[in-house]
Amino acid sequence: MRIFHFILFLYIINFVSACGESKDNNTSPLVDSTNDIVGSANDIAEIASELALDLGIEQWVKVNENITLNVEKVSNTESVSSYKWEYEGKTLATTREFTYTPTTLGVNTLDFSVQYSDGTIVNDTINIIVTSIAINLNIPTVSTVSKEAYISAINAARAQAQDCGSRGEYSATTALTWSDKLYSASYEHLQDLVASQTFAHKGSGTESDWTGYKASIQSDLISRSEAYGYIWSHLGENLAGGTSMDEVEEAINAWLESDSHCENLMDPNFTEVGMAMIKDDNSLYTHYWSQNFGTPK
Repeated sequence: MRIFHFILFLYIINFVSACGESKDNNTSPLVDSTNDIVGSANDIAEIASELALDLGIEQWVKVNENITLNVEKVSNTESVSSYKWEYEGKTLATTREFTYTPTTLGVNTLDFSVQYSDGTIVNDTINIIVTSIAINLNIPTVSTVSKEAYISAINAARAQAQDCGSRGEYSATTALTWSDKLYSASYEHLQDLVASQTFAHKGSGTESDWTGYKASIQSDLISRSEAYGYIWSHLGENLAGGTSMDEVEEAINAWLESDSHCENLMDPNFTEVGMAMIKDDNSLYTHYWSQNFGTPK
């Protein structure tokens, strides 16, 4: 049996360069619905404080299958004169609850408006992410045993001086703490690598690249981390895959033997880590490992 090992690393720091380029980490790739109010100028501030509309979070659905949309929050319902759902300027329904059947892949942005008896109109939008197959967006909770094993192995390596070759010698450094947000970003990327049969820091841009697909891009470490609410000043990622690499210590040792991965593991600027492993006997590398390092901003 052939044994494959493959590893990749990535390091990102929030910076302002000499040429004026900057990375602003106060924005998030998550879809943010907007609330627009149309009414008389004199009443707009008062109306805005009294009326509320919330369509909830984005929804994922397989193409040509039904999804029922029911507005989570509409204020002053006793004064509502009409409801309207629209897609690309076409009216789909005039009820609060609506069953939508998407026929096109990608992001379908639906507009919902409420008109009140005084003529005031409140709008909100929701994105329906339409895929060719049913997508399981569940991220399993990492077991306490696995989490402790991952943290123990990482911090054992950081507790010793390490020679990272061309990246220099690193003294023993501080222990890292666990981040569920970085774990979620790690897991999302691994399941995409397995599903798409790729191996890179960039996401596949396909339906299994959850963060990238809904934005019509290939996801990256930044977009995936921010998708789970991680606001960062430093980020790093180590990836590894191997048909026999079934223990965390094996992944750690492989990274320590690679200069750039070793540097990520030993970087004193990092304070948190999330780590995931997926085993799939039908995939190229069988065992896929990811470490996402970070420092909150």
